[in-house]
Amino acid sequence: MSALSPRGDSRTARRKATPIAVVTAMREEFEAVLARAREARFRGTFVEARIGTSDVALCLTGDGAGNAGRAADMLCDAVRPTALLGAGIAGALSPGLAAGDVLVSRRIRDSHGDAAPPDARLLAQALEITQARAGTFLTVPRPVVLASLKKALLQTLDDGGPAAADMESSAWARAAASRGIPYLVARAISDRAEEDLPEYLGRCVGPDGAIRRSSVVLSALAQPATIPALLRMRGRVLACAEKLAVFLEDFLSGAPPS
Repeated sequence: MSALSPRGDSRTARRKATPIAVVTAMREEFEAVLARAREARFRGTFVEARIGTSDVALCLTGDGAGNAGRAADMLCDAVRPTALLGAGIAGALSPGLAAGDVLVSRRIRDSHGDAAPPDARLLAQALEITQARAGTFLTVPRPVVLASLKKALLQTLDDGGPAAADMESSAWARAAASRGIPYLVARAISDRAEEDLPEYLGRCVGPDGAIRRSSVVLSALAQPATIPALLRMRGRVLACAEKLAVFLEDFLSGAPPS
């Protein structure tokens, strides 16, 4: 991991370029991205760094749309980024997606409808520079744990392309779009459309919309037969976080947003 300089050292505050905002929801994602960053410095609620050839402001927003939206709002107001890039895991809704596949946002939707479209130039750039595929992200209030529900959600999307469910993309998108900031979201697939997850995951969401990890642990201890599935999920989360970090490094080493 990159060494972090103490906050407030004016000699280190030398970047003048407007950064690109990079947001993640989970600590595993944040730490994987930070591990590939250079010249990293804490700036209160975000980390100023370089990834690839780009200056970035990296922020851990927390999971759930409420937390993600509030943190993205504050980051955008604080740094006035040239673009916002979101990165996180997602559950597949389309049967053709495998664990570890990376999608970039062609469309983002939630219970309020479609968010403003992702930036076409950033999308084209991502498809040209990386091995990601374009897809639709459906932002939901809690993990989608049943294969039957994944199938039902896919049928609501009326567009036929690859699709996945997450808990933050629309909040990040709306924070950026409301300020006229171009954005793109990348997601790595953590669970397949045909795969059921432990049913209690959908109940382990707190009032703020975030997954309560302590509740997950207690539920797993009460149902020990589910522990192997949780351990597999943990391994996939870490692998997906690394895939996203590589995606961002490759993307931001190409022709960066200006």
